[in-house]
Amino acid sequence: MTDKYYYFDTQGNDDAAYDRALNFAANLVKESKELNKIIFLVASKDATGWLERLFDSQTVKKMFTGATFSGINVKIETIRTYKNTYSNSSDIIICCGLNSEEIFKIQDYRQVDVIIAIPWLKENTESWINTVNAKKINEDLSVDEGENAAAYPKPSAIVKKAFKELTSVINTSTGINHPSDNSRAKTYVKALYKYEPELNSDIVCSYIINELGWQVRHADDIRKLIDTMNSGKFFKGGEKTGLQLHYKRWKNN
Repeated sequence: MTDKYYYFDTQGNDDAAYDRALNFAANLVKESKELNKIIFLVASKDATGWLERLFDSQTVKKMFTGATFSGINVKIETIRTYKNTYSNSSDIIICCGLNSEEIFKIQDYRQVDVIIAIPWLKENTESWINTVNAKKINEDLSVDEGENAAAYPKPSAIVKKAFKELTSVINTSTGINHPSDNSRAKTYVKALYKYEPELNSDIVCSYIINELGWQVRHADDIRKLIDTMNSGKFFKGGEKTGLQLHYKRWKNN
């Protein structure tokens, strides 16, 4: 399966979108040998109005412990209760009115194979949709196969080279947590910020997540560094001199 991230172009109380999301997810389970569970992920136990109208309150209560529909396991989880696990579960997550930050939080979870977002407010989900270039699900459950017009563009060739180099020399499983990796990342961000015409954190994060395989939580550490510089502030660490040498290397190689 090449496509893992989907969304409905809707907002507010669109009950039909939840019904379509369940049918779309069920079709994915039937077509796949790996997928075996559908999770309705909600912000809190009280945020189940859509599901109570789709099913009923008693059924929704049962779904918190797990239910079966047409032989498919379906469960309701909250952001707080849904944990990263080492289980053999391969989950389809239907995000019920969650914002980008909440969706990014669970994207790296080992058991998460597919994410379907149903926005409450479009603008609160756009960052996730555009970062991962999520595919739009139409009313007839077909999928728009073209590129998301609002997806973030690729960064400049120099920015690509810099982050490819960074990716090759750090421990990507821990991101930039190690002191030497952290220092190198800060040096590279400083050099790019100083000599590139623009350094956009959304564009960089989209690139390193989708093209270089960074986990979302580690990419977010890079985002924070870039956003700090773009806001006119500074961070401690990284080289203070020789930044141009790094930039020239990326430019000339």
